[in-house]
Amino acid sequence: MSHMNKSRDGADLSLWAAYAPSLRLVTFIRFRYFLPEHMRHFLQLLMFSTFVALTMPIGAEQPPRQVQVPSLTEIPEPTSASLQSIEGESGDLSQGSAFAIYRWDRFPHVIVLDMADFTEQDCMFSRLAFFLEKRGYRGRLLTDTQLAGKHGWNAHDYGPDGLASFFNAAAATRFPLDPEETLLRDIALREGIVTRRGDSLLPGSGAILSISRSSSKYERILLLAHESYHGVYFCMAKYRELCAKTWATAPASERRFIRRLLEYLGYDDSDSSLVVNEFQAYLLQQPKSMAPAYFERMGKLIANAEGVPEAAEVMPHLLKDEAILETFLMSNYAIEAGGVVPSAEGGR
Repeated sequence: MSHMNKSRDGADLSLWAAYAPSLRLVTFIRFRYFLPEHMRHFLQLLMFSTFVALTMPIGAEQPPRQVQVPSLTEIPEPTSASLQSIEGESGDLSQGSAFAIYRWDRFPHVIVLDMADFTEQDCMFSRLAFFLEKRGYRGRLLTDTQLAGKHGWNAHDYGPDGLASFFNAAAATRFPLDPEETLLRDIALREGIVTRRGDSLLPGSGAILSISRSSSKYERILLLAHESYHGVYFCMAKYRELCAKTWATAPASERRFIRRLLEYLGYDDSDSSLVVNEFQAYLLQQPKSMAPAYFERMGKLIANAEGVPEAAEVMPHLLKDEAILETFLMSNYAIEAGGVVPSAEGGR
């Protein structure tokens, strides 16, 4: 996951205020001075890559929405779309819709739900996030009361095993899921991401990703880039094997650095599969030229943890592993770090 949204009750639970002055400076630079377009984009992406992984809500309050949760029969077939076209969408969805649904054109088994806002995203995904990934909560089905005031993720990704586990646990305990969550289950069933056998769900193939229209253009680029690597990870066994091997052969210092970073961000780092999946996504979510700056900033946030090396110590290993994964993705799927899919003319 890669994250920047509001809690279920809209509470500001983050370090957003600490970053807001820098963000305003970047916006000021963009509109006040005539920097070249590529430099303005670089400055904004660099700033957002500093905190895009943190569990920070957006400071502005979200207006209340009146959204009727549709039935599965009212949900259209996913529109096949590129990451670039999805991240470029903006504005309100039509007729009070809770989300738009897409199928990633490069990986058709990956479904992207582009949520109307953070509130709608929380209703569909927060309980799932805590059950599967949150430190101190994994394996627990939290009630709405227990979830109140707790921060989920800003963007989401779930594969067949996690979805089957969550919905089977709810069914086994007769846990009352919200309408948005049962709709998510039905979409996963329709798309074959999970399958039904009797009263239980079995893992199928594919993944469900989610971002929000409440995120800015630059947030959407980085968030969807991060989530897209999870989509590849869930769909491609050879890539999962490479990620597991890369993690297993990484120096102990690099693994300590990543584990501490994930712990800081709220992940349950006792789940080895989750750690490997997040390891590869955080390595690749930004263009490789921006990776050193990103990990240097993240390193400062975890610098006081006992036994955790400084970013400078592990940087060569991080960049080496990023190159290993990117080389594989380029060779097999023509995907670069930063979520970039080169076009025939070159570039994004």
